Amino acid sequence: MRSLHRALRYVIPYWRWQVAALLCALLVTASEFVWPWMNKVLIDQVLWPGGGDAAHRVSALNLLVVVTVSAMIAGTLLGLARSYMFARVSERAAADLRRDLFRHVHALPMAFYDRRKTGGVMSVVQNDVEALQGLYAATLVEVLTNILMVFVASGLLIWRSPTLAAIGLPVPVAFAVALALFGRPLRNAGRRVRDDTGAVQEVLQESIAGVREVRIFGRAAAALARYMDRVMPLVSSRIRQAVMGTANGALARLIAMGGMTVVLSVGARMAIAGSMSAGDVVLFLTVLGMLFGPASAFVNLYAGIAVAMGAADRIFEFCDAPAEAQASAPTPLPPRDAAQDTPAVSFTDVGFRYDAEGPDVLCGINLEVRRGEVIALVGPSGSGKTTLVSLIPRLYDVTAGAVLVHGLDVRSLDLMDLRSRIAFVPQEPYLFGTTVAENIRFGKDGVSDDEVLGAARAANAHAFIEALPEGYATQVGERGTRLSVGQKQRIAIARAILRDPELLILDEATSAQDSESERLVQEAVARLMQGRTAFVIAHRLSTVHRADRIVVLDSGRITEIGRHEELVRSNGLYARLHSMQFGMARATSP
Repeated sequence: MRSLHRALRYVIPYWRWQVAALLCALLVTASEFVWPWMNKVLIDQVLWPGGGDAAHRVSALNLLVVVTVSAMIAGTLLGLARSYMFARVSERAAADLRRDLFRHVHALPMAFYDRRKTGGVMSVVQNDVEALQGLYAATLVEVLTNILMVFVASGLLIWRSPTLAAIGLPVPVAFAVALALFGRPLRNAGRRVRDDTGAVQEVLQESIAGVREVRIFGRAAAALARYMDRVMPLVSSRIRQAVMGTANGALARLIAMGGMTVVLSVGARMAIAGSMSAGDVVLFLTVLGMLFGPASAFVNLYAGIAVAMGAADRIFEFCDAPAEAQASAPTPLPPRDAAQDTPAVSFTDVGFRYDAEGPDVLCGINLEVRRGEVIALVGPSGSGKTTLVSLIPRLYDVTAGAVLVHGLDVRSLDLMDLRSRIAFVPQEPYLFGTTVAENIRFGKDGVSDDEVLGAARAANAHAFIEALPEGYATQVGERGTRLSVGQKQRIAIARAILRDPELLILDEATSAQDSESERLVQEAVARLMQGRTAFVIAHRLSTVHRADRIVVLDSGRITEIGRHEELVRSNGLYARLHSMQFGMARATSP
């Protein structure tokens, strides 16, 4: 219930709309009693021969028509106003929740995403928030409206005939019990459908994101089989849910129709005996029928609350996950142009593991990097190169030792300030599904078109961008699928140039598809690194010859540090990797 209470707080800012919706709902409820009463008057005073002379009966009929039509028009208009206000409250509250959830999702540490699939996160942000929207729309108003409906209708029935009310009022109660009997199984079936839907979404997203790999490796059939392995349980879950829902509805209708038939039979006998008028019997049946709505609503409300509680639990599990640790009193970084005697970046006895019980990924790392120095990180796959540079912008926090920037522990700095000084260019840059210009602007807020063009020119990207169908306004497709690897790299470099960082992290950024693209990328990288401290991660040793120092990692430890020529002569791991790569190159050259 605590999660549900937290979720309902999002409705509080819109309490005025809720009050207005409640007033409209109460008036709509009142208008609904006009029609049953008009039926009674129509039968007893207009259609029944004993209702008076013809002129009186026609006058009564005209009044009935005016009152009924007026009530219907008023009820319709008030119902529209109520629906609008319900929708406004629901959508605004859900939008506020989505905003907070989205903000928090992007504040969570990378370790959170290492343990979860993207499809599961998306399912919570979309599906579970939608599950709460119905609750936001009408929870309080519907409860109060239905309670009022039950009291007014029950009082009216008892007033007209206590005997018939004793027979008729248990029928909606039995109807509600029949619905409630299926409540828990239906909720379990609904939960299973949502879980299976999330599993299908995960596989679908992965197969679409990896569509090139699926085609290149000819794995369409295998991908389809994996997808259907998730779809078929969803089919079974949906069938089970549909059958249970149909059985529930059939039982409820049987009770409702059977009970109403008994009431009709008893009421007709009472009318024949003269203890009730025919109009009272019709009024009684109509008002009794109006009680099935609240009975169903209360059961559905209980089921809806149960569903909403599950959704709220999952949502606030995300919201309660600890965000990235922020310094309570951040130490400001020195100005960019200030003279500094301290190293640009220092690693002091750094150790790191992804899980508390997992193995050490980095151990005993000690390294000082001067301002403007280019450091190449080399080592076998899994040696810790990417993990090491991920500690600088605090994508992860060290589990031992410290990472210092300008002599300050990164954990003592403001995260936004720290990351504003850093740019990252990966081997396969992530481009968003928008225009080329917007992808370049992603590096910095509030930049002009001229600045975007200048960054693109510096990144050797302007020529190919101008050749695109719509130039800088060209949509790049999801993840930049309409561009080559080299083109995406140059856009990522332009993004980094626009950011004007102090510190660069380039993860295999010089790997492109062809020699011309590679040459253009290398030129752009050289411009980008000028006057900046840079970490270059590369498996191809031909790309790191010009580094000021090469740091060799193996199994999470630094094994060698030096320039290319020194390391080749030392006959260590770097020399072996160099020999293997260049020996293979000579063996495969024509």
